Amino acid sequence: MIDPYDEKIGLKLPNLSADIVLVTHNHSDHNNVAGVKGTPFVIDGPGEYEVKEVFINGISSFHDDKEGKERGLNTIYVIEAEDLRFCHLGDLGQKQLTDEQLEKIDGIDVLMIPVGGEYTIDSSSAQK
Repeated sequence: MIDPYDEKIGLKLPNLSADIVLVTHNHSDHNNVAGVKGTPFVIDGPGEYEVKEVFINGISSFHDDKEGKERGLNTIYVIEAEDLRFCHLGDLGQKQLTDEQLEKIDGIDVLMIPVGGEYTIDSSSAQK
């Protein structure tokens, strides 16, 4: 599970459980870990992790295009499981990934890019 949302946003969180919960940033609409059933392993920041044969690399990034001065940090996650590499950019606000970030996500099979334009990048930035 990535970024379980709080029902205060107007959507009901489905009845679900997970072995692993990833939190890309600590805003209330993205960190409802208590809403996930079971006892998941929670990852909420950069670093390298291995849980149940799933390898996760959390990569530091910014939630805005002003080096985090407006909305703070965001974590990009690269998830490796069953010979596939997934990348979830979280609420990325940077207009561009750095060379170091690009190097760390190199070789992914599936890229998930949340797009919105207000709290995350817009569609033009996502295409780049």
